[in-house]
Amino acid sequence: MGDEEQEGVFLGIDLGGTQLKAARFSADGTRVAMENAASNAGGDAEEIFGALYSAASTLIGGSRLRGIGVGVAGLLDPGSGRILNSPNIPALSGFALRSRVREAFGDTIPVQMMNDANAAALGEYFAGAGAGSSSMFLLTLGTGIGGGFVVDGNLWTGAAGVGAEVGHMCIRADGPLCHCGARGCLEACVSGWALMRDAGQIAKRHPESAIAELSPRTPLTLAELASAGDRQARALWENAGAMLGTGIANLMNLLNPDRIVLVGGLGGAGDLLFEPARRAWESQAFKEARTFTSVKPGVLGKWAGVRGAIQSFLKK
Repeated sequence: MGDEEQEGVFLGIDLGGTQLKAARFSADGTRVAMENAASNAGGDAEEIFGALYSAASTLIGGSRLRGIGVGVAGLLDPGSGRILNSPNIPALSGFALRSRVREAFGDTIPVQMMNDANAAALGEYFAGAGAGSSSMFLLTLGTGIGGGFVVDGNLWTGAAGVGAEVGHMCIRADGPLCHCGARGCLEACVSGWALMRDAGQIAKRHPESAIAELSPRTPLTLAELASAGDRQARALWENAGAMLGTGIANLMNLLNPDRIVLVGGLGGAGDLLFEPARRAWESQAFKEARTFTSVKPGVLGKWAGVRGAIQSFLKK
């Protein structure tokens, strides 16, 4: 481990509503080892932290640790390092995660904490699909919907630090109830949990349907069913894509960034999701806005967040 023992390593962690991803990086930001596990989101805060600690300990091994970056789903208080609200990991709401990490790994280890979508945005901007752009908005399409806005290399987080929460932008005033308590949020119309909700409703109304018989019922199996020609499954993706496209059109008209980058597991549905999305943003965004804002898939895959979580250390 020579160089790592001498120069030390950084640890990046992405704690999402379904999965925990972690990676060890060399001093120059090269990813050298990875761990992937369930995030234990259904457990209590200590059980979730236990999954984080286990993955981190495995990766660190005997290396000299120079810093830990954590991206986590939810609204954070950057001053205290406390998670204010995590709709998709409720047990973490109010949890002092940064203090817990320092307690476990040592008070002298720098710990950087940020929203998971902001971490993914930094990862794609500096090492992925946003490279070379002056402004990039990232959309995470997973269990929930997140966003991160990077301008000239800096995150734009707003006056209270909760800017770019695109998942909770209202796109249907009379739409479904979101986990945040509002109605018609982009997340309530497009996310993984929204697809599961809608598929469950179809299964209850039509117990004879292919969706009702689907086991396991996940976004991936729904996409496979839709690709095989099932009309109800295709309609689910068509609706989700149209709502996603409306959200993208709003971003184009409001912010007009150089690039909008799409990452996350729902992207695995491919054209089932993106073709109706494209039709929606092409019909709803100003021509000038859609001409100068390109929409691209991310290139770092599920590791965008772990890479972005350590970005602040690499600047030093």
